[in-house]
Amino acid sequence: MQDQPAATVGNLSHAPAARDQGIQNRFMNIKTFDLNLLRVFGALEQERHVSRAAQVLGLTQPAISNALQRLRQQCNDPLFVRAGRVMEPTALALAMKEPIHQALKLMETCLTLSTVFDAGSSEHAFKVAMSDVGETVLLPTLTAHLMAIAPNVHMSALRLPAADYPDALRTGAIDLAIGNLKLPESGFFQQQLFSDRYVCIAGEKNQQVGSTLSADDYFSLAHVVATGGNAETVVQHYLATQRQARNVRLSVVHYHMAASVVKETNLIATVPEYAATGHSGIRILPLPFQLPHAQVRQFWHRRAHLEPANRWLRQTISELVTSQRPER
Repeated sequence: MQDQPAATVGNLSHAPAARDQGIQNRFMNIKTFDLNLLRVFGALEQERHVSRAAQVLGLTQPAISNALQRLRQQCNDPLFVRAGRVMEPTALALAMKEPIHQALKLMETCLTLSTVFDAGSSEHAFKVAMSDVGETVLLPTLTAHLMAIAPNVHMSALRLPAADYPDALRTGAIDLAIGNLKLPESGFFQQQLFSDRYVCIAGEKNQQVGSTLSADDYFSLAHVVATGGNAETVVQHYLATQRQARNVRLSVVHYHMAASVVKETNLIATVPEYAATGHSGIRILPLPFQLPHAQVRQFWHRRAHLEPANRWLRQTISELVTSQRPER
């Protein structure tokens, strides 16, 4: 048997390239493709009828016919051909069917996610910066609530320096900030959750403190101060107006640590009442002077104002706090 002529071999060697080029020309260019045509394809594939497809999409029959013509041009294939009273899909249309329906479903899911947060199925991870009081009042109840209705949602309760809150909210490092805070008005939203009064706490074993506390007692006794919250700022402002000073023996960061120290020593402390609630071995006494109440709010940045997950968390927190009614 003689070898095939070189010309024949050469022609055969170019056939795959020519076929590939034909395939490339056959399919649409996604950069210029009108994605609305996918909806028309989906309706035609399901209904197999131009008029019924038009009814499903709320379009006119000529609009569907025009869209089909554009699809045919893009795909270089008839896609749907008339067979009696119905439109039968071609082999290419049948091959395109499943991918296009999946694409439409993904787009629908994406658009739904932009407006709805499904707590029951979500695995969203929230990051919330909370003060001592915010943790005491809210965190146990919120955690129990999330475990009941949003079992796959994750929550991180964070502590940040007060000066870091605005940037953390702007950048999305945290979703919410909860506490007696002051944030810039521009670019932020806030919602009042509850108010709390400041009190004095003393250990039950502290023999220097009676059932009440006079101003002389307050200024003569030794103090532990908590610098992590706003109580110290409020007290210092009051003392400056009265030209008074305390005998501060210890500084700590958190209210709960101040309460622990008070329990074991003769020191006293000024804290929000909710920060002292639940601690054994201490007494809660009214202050011998008036201080403004702590206003505990939740704050969020405008970038998250309409975000469904953030909106859901804010509403959940507000409803939980309202149901507890922790006003002092």
